[in-house]
Amino acid sequence: MNVAVNNFAIEIRNKSWANNEYIPSWVDIDAIGLDQFFTHPSIAKACWDSLCKYMQLDGVNIAHYKFVEPGAGLGAFYDLLPKNRCIGIDVVRFRPEYIQKDFLTWLPRKNGYSYACVGNPPFGYRAWLALAFLNHAAKFSNYVGFILPMAFQSRGKSNVQDRVRGLHLAHSSPLPSNSFVDADGNILKVNALWQIWTRSDNKKVTTPKTCNQYIDLFTVDMRKERLCGQKRLDEADFFLQRTFYTKPPSLVTNFDQVKYVCGYGIVIKRDRRKVLKALRNADWKHYSNLASHNCRHISMGHIRAALTDRGFIDR
Repeated sequence: MNVAVNNFAIEIRNKSWANNEYIPSWVDIDAIGLDQFFTHPSIAKACWDSLCKYMQLDGVNIAHYKFVEPGAGLGAFYDLLPKNRCIGIDVVRFRPEYIQKDFLTWLPRKNGYSYACVGNPPFGYRAWLALAFLNHAAKFSNYVGFILPMAFQSRGKSNVQDRVRGLHLAHSSPLPSNSFVDADGNILKVNALWQIWTRSDNKKVTTPKTCNQYIDLFTVDMRKERLCGQKRLDEADFFLQRTFYTKPPSLVTNFDQVKYVCGYGIVIKRDRRKVLKALRNADWKHYSNLASHNCRHISMGHIRAALTDRGFIDR
């Protein structure tokens, strides 16, 4: 794709992002590229089939739906959609039938159809742009099937899932690492998820189990740009590192033993021996998320789940 086409697409996008409710204040609009990771056609087909199956099992008539592809790109998803009930949107007009517009400022016309969104939105740093696309899709869609960054499997303290507005997560599964290609068809290896979200209306909300009577957790980060937790080091009974690759971490008593200078302080408040045994025996490969570049992240939510799954639940 030539430079002029890219620059024009970025100009369209940047104009729509000015004073846009979805754009965080810390985002430097001019520093962001087009984030073009295209879906391999075989992956798009599997995802599309998954969405159709879910909608049918949910009792809807797909013939009553129009399908929107908000980052239509090379057409891997778009080519699968019903020909007379599909809308492709992209800031780059890869095809003449696409609407050349930024999705975050587009809304469908009211025409008697219900809407569903499907595709592979841009991810953005720490998933901010994928979240923006999902929240905008929620304004008019009953179903959203998106390929999303690994951050969307997190259930940590400030997890991305809890910032989705008006949708309920119905399905989540990891995709093969070779699910993406560049504009020339070369494989790009990135870890990602396929998720289906539905409108939250009438969905039963479950209260998460907690274990606050048993432990207190706090983050410790020694990186200059994210310093926190230093004043509480003496409070912790144990520490657990946040990030690992192949070998899961163990509880340690000194933060100097924590790799990658980021982890959690753990204060055990009751049933010390039993809680300690449960944490030492926890499978951190299970209680962690696979990130985009093959490292794994443990969140506070994972630590709590390692206990609540073993019966350490607040009464």
